[in-house]
Amino acid sequence: MENSTSDSFRELDFVFAQATGYVPWPGILQRKLLSTGVVQFMFTNGRKSVPYEKIWPYDDRSKEQFITSQNMKHEAFRKAICIAEKLRSGDVDVISEDADWELVSPLEVSPGMCPALEQSRAEWELNYVREVRLERDSLAVEVKFIQELNALRSSLTVRKQDYPTALWALQELHGLALSELLLVRNFGAVEAINSLCSFASTQPQDRREVEQVKNLARQLMDRFASHFKQPFSTPDFWSEYCLRSRIYRSHTVDIKPN
Repeated sequence: MENSTSDSFRELDFVFAQATGYVPWPGILQRKLLSTGVVQFMFTNGRKSVPYEKIWPYDDRSKEQFITSQNMKHEAFRKAICIAEKLRSGDVDVISEDADWELVSPLEVSPGMCPALEQSRAEWELNYVREVRLERDSLAVEVKFIQELNALRSSLTVRKQDYPTALWALQELHGLALSELLLVRNFGAVEAINSLCSFASTQPQDRREVEQVKNLARQLMDRFASHFKQPFSTPDFWSEYCLRSRIYRSHTVDIKPN
């Protein structure tokens, strides 16, 4: 899509705008500055100064590009689109200070007002499951993955802290060829690694080993995140992972590794 300039917009235009760290989001251009525009985002009510190259008209072309199944899995994004569609239908006067357009509840919006939401949430989720299942060849390492996780769990318990075994298991996990499919299938395993990022011991003499465990766990979580397509529709990887794993596990039967 071509980069926009200040001349591409008028104040109070409906737009998609991408603030740093977020997906393109529906909003209204409140003020035009020299190189940026001040955008008020739907549903969140946040205002950001966004470069014009990160602002796009709210038109059919932009909606086709930004209203994706991935983005629509995020409840806040769906509500923002719903509000935008109601506003553009003409039921609310955007200029009126009493309109409180940003506070409109999506529950008030009739289905006919939201063409972007016509495809059911179940269909979006099934599309994700179909896509991630294309990685089924990666499940060849699943048995090894689970074995190392079990060794890790049994080595760090309330009564026993076998650090050599734990560190070895973490190193072995680092060496495996991972995939998004493998990870969303094994929520308990990823949850265990995530909990080790804040691992602690009551024994002062274990401080060095504890830091090694935490550092390797954090590095492993970063590796996990690298296997997931971005941008995320949630604020952080752990939230995104929980969302995708829930979707996968609620819409699929077991796939046996080759």
